[in-house]
Amino acid sequence: MGKARRVSVSAGNYYHTKETDSIYLKSDEQYNVSLPSLNGKIEGKVNQYYIIKEIDSGSYGRVYLVYDEIINKYFACKMISKSRLKRNFRLSRLARRRNITGEEEEQYDPEEHLLQIKKEVAILKNLTKHPNIVLLVEVLNDTREDNIYLVFELCEKGKLMDIQINKKAEPYTEEKARKYFRDVVLGLEYCHFKKIIHRDIKPDNILVTADDNIKISDFGISYIFNEDQEDATISNKNASPLYLPPEACSSDVPYMKGKAMDIWSLGVTLYALVHGYCPFEDADVINLYKKIENDPVVYSPTISEDLKDLLSKLLQKDPEKRITIQEIKRHPWVTEHDTNPMLSTEENCIYEDITDEEIENSIQPGFMFVSKVNIKYIFFYSFLIKTNNILKY
Repeated sequence: MGKARRVSVSAGNYYHTKETDSIYLKSDEQYNVSLPSLNGKIEGKVNQYYIIKEIDSGSYGRVYLVYDEIINKYFACKMISKSRLKRNFRLSRLARRRNITGEEEEQYDPEEHLLQIKKEVAILKNLTKHPNIVLLVEVLNDTREDNIYLVFELCEKGKLMDIQINKKAEPYTEEKARKYFRDVVLGLEYCHFKKIIHRDIKPDNILVTADDNIKISDFGISYIFNEDQEDATISNKNASPLYLPPEACSSDVPYMKGKAMDIWSLGVTLYALVHGYCPFEDADVINLYKKIENDPVVYSPTISEDLKDLLSKLLQKDPEKRITIQEIKRHPWVTEHDTNPMLSTEENCIYEDITDEEIENSIQPGFMFVSKVNIKYIFFYSFLIKTNNILKY
């Protein structure tokens, strides 16, 4: 008993995201720079960040390893092209318009294409307190520049697992999978408590730090529901096909419950961790959807009965019968038959609303402010203000 991890919310662990409206230095020149633990050429530089190399590509941006020369620390930076976003948005909008009316519409809000980015930033700023949610450190958005730069804490071990169709990954032991799964459950419970449905839980969006802690990332298609609602009602079925629940694969179901969608994806993720592949796979999306809707889940004979029982409840095809977060936290496989209890909701969660105004102002140019930054950053930049009058809060 007593293994449950407590979450500290003291001032020393409270983070803020620094928001900067000015890019005072940008260079695509290659630098020969000697950095801690890394020697070689650097691809470029933005403000104090040396751009080292591309490490991943997200749903709407490329992710680079960067080095902050001011505080001597590595970060991950997602670079998003505003012009590309705008072009893709207009094409998709015109396509939808033609399908509905057969007419094109050229007038639209010039900032509308940034709404998805604004929403992700607002969500991340609101979730920053939790140790199992990736930390957004800084947002760089200059109206004169094409790129928006989102600087995140670096998760050195990368993705939890690389899942590809018809290719088996090395599965984790049940003990290792349990450790990671418990962290994801706490992060997901926090999201749901804050009225956020992630909608894309999968190993690709679960990152691992150097000290083996789990961080949920990529809130690009997340859904925010109202405070007076117990759950979200979602009609948009666009998400990663391998992790879609049966109700999202059916054309007969117009609306879905958000929490149950996340629970199914969580189940597919746990299944993948101990099998090395997803429970349903097919290169053809239509066939994949049929399998998810109709085929039974096949389990490896090597997994324990407790784990099989949990997976069967996570991968319950009827969303009304699917296990809940609270039931997951009490399951014998998760708690090792009550010898390793999980944190209570009260210990794990802190509540704050995300308002429409916060989404609108999440990356507003022309106004520099700090809403969340690591406390040690505050001391450093306060010193700069006093001495050079460079930054303004």
